[in-house]
Amino acid sequence: MARHGLIDGNSWGHACNHATKLKSGDMETQAVFGFLNRLRNVVANEPGRTFQVLWDGRAQWRFDLHPDYKSNRGNDPKKLAAKESYARQKPFLVRALRALGVRQLTVATHEADDMAGYLVDRLASDPSNDINLYTGDHDWLQLIRENVEWVDTLDRRNVITARNFFDKTGYKTPFNFLEGKCLQGDSSDVVPGVGGIGEKGAPEFLAEFGSVRRFWQAVDSGAVTPKKKAHERLASPEGRTVYRRNFRLMQLLRVQKPDPSTVEIDRGAFDKSAFQDVCFELGFSSIANNVDHFIRPFIGAQ
Repeated sequence: MARHGLIDGNSWGHACNHATKLKSGDMETQAVFGFLNRLRNVVANEPGRTFQVLWDGRAQWRFDLHPDYKSNRGNDPKKLAAKESYARQKPFLVRALRALGVRQLTVATHEADDMAGYLVDRLASDPSNDINLYTGDHDWLQLIRENVEWVDTLDRRNVITARNFFDKTGYKTPFNFLEGKCLQGDSSDVVPGVGGIGEKGAPEFLAEFGSVRRFWQAVDSGAVTPKKKAHERLASPEGRTVYRRNFRLMQLLRVQKPDPSTVEIDRGAFDKSAFQDVCFELGFSSIANNVDHFIRPFIGAQ
């Protein structure tokens, strides 16, 4: 059995950046410190699993399809300041991961979500592969299969699998979960839903009709006459267009193969001194002064 761990780099990084602030000179460092400690704990608790950090590129096609996509990211001064703080820290994080021998993947034309979908599609087809997804992004739940599990960024005890999927999400299948997201939309990415179907209504709708496609088929055949305004909207040409757009934006199940020229793979090379140098630069004395203890789980792990 090959055991893989796919880490959503910016999901972890931004989450750690919202922890108690640390500084080295005028630069905040909590994102790097938190990420490294979180990673060490995961690697130490998962011996034999090979980890890969996925970084975001820019999926321009999403902005072309929906010009308002993520248009809210620069509107809040506090969020913008946090984004700039994280951007300053990220090069140090990349250096530290490289020195720990951790593989990092960036595709210029794909988000980390896309590459998670692309890799799961290829790895999970072999039942001997065991894949863990480490992220705070619930969009990755659509990727769960018998040999693919989602591990909560904030609480590693919160693991969602094919077996407990309904109990944890309220949806029967990962595909139903994706359909529910498309019905609701995603306010964090400025993607509106079809209207009138929210967090509670989406699983109820899918429990009643099975899928959006089956609902449309029933409406078109005359077997179902929508009685709720939300269902009327979904059955309308406009509602169908919105849903199909959202599906294209949100689905991670059929990701286009990236052009090799857009792929950047940093395989890492374990280097204790280089890692210790980064820690000294950032003032992480608790790590640097006990570096042999900190790096122990990484030695030979990759």
